[in-house]
Amino acid sequence: MQPAALEKAIASGRAPVLRAIAERGTRTEAAAMFPSVTPVCATAIATGVRQDEHGIPGMCWYDRDEGRYVDYGSSFASSRRIGFARQLKDLIYTMNDQHLTAETIFEQLDDAGLRTAGTTYLIRRGRHEHKPAKASALSRLASTVIRKPVMGPKELFYADLFESRETGCSGALGLPGSRDQHTGCVGAYLLERDLCDFLLFSLPDNDTHSHKHGPDGQVASIAEADRQLERLAHAAGGVQAFLDEWAVIVIADHSHAEIEQTIGLEEAVGARFTVLQPSGRRAADAEVALCPSQRSAQLY
Repeated sequence: MQPAALEKAIASGRAPVLRAIAERGTRTEAAAMFPSVTPVCATAIATGVRQDEHGIPGMCWYDRDEGRYVDYGSSFASSRRIGFARQLKDLIYTMNDQHLTAETIFEQLDDAGLRTAGTTYLIRRGRHEHKPAKASALSRLASTVIRKPVMGPKELFYADLFESRETGCSGALGLPGSRDQHTGCVGAYLLERDLCDFLLFSLPDNDTHSHKHGPDGQVASIAEADRQLERLAHAAGGVQAFLDEWAVIVIADHSHAEIEQTIGLEEAVGARFTVLQPSGRRAADAEVALCPSQRSAQLY
């Protein structure tokens, strides 16, 4: 989310809850981590440290210990080349269970005895075990990969894969464009029943909207996110009652810019070096591992 887009959304009257939060609170601009991609930035938010400490260096990177590429879902093409099953396993399990080296906000608050809760967000590790939601269409679809439990906050609602209790809220398979409404539904359920002291309320659809419509299209998706914040506030008795009761932090992980130039890294590097292929074939012959990560690249 761009600060300028937030200003436009508030000025247009389409983000009344964000306006109320801004008027009652303190505002500042934050700088995204580098590279400014979701896994790096989202992990920094959830841990409070940079990637030299939290261990998630990019969207795509090379794991020297395992001798393989790690890609959390940079593109459909990368998923085909690396393999959907391996990518899903890295995203759901390995990122949190092995790659993440810092303590999360969930773990810190769980240890302090607070009731933690989280909606669909890349970093979900906490002190409570959650088994896959077998009734979920997505879990059935991914049953060859999503078999093991995960550690998360006390109340965890991750797409349709994991849910700590039945809420009647559909995650619509975690598809872009449906995630905000799932967050809003779950958040309202939790607040109406006083089930948490801390809630990570993730609203990721602005990201997808920006990719499709460009940074100037963010006002519409911020307005949609504000509707889910309104839903949350309504469950607490209205916006003013919500802000009287809850301390609220609103933050974006990063923003977007128009693409003005692209670089064909594979062609440029491949002309001089033997590049390790995603499949790992003939790894002994490879001289370099090349990891494009959208706004930057890493060369090993």
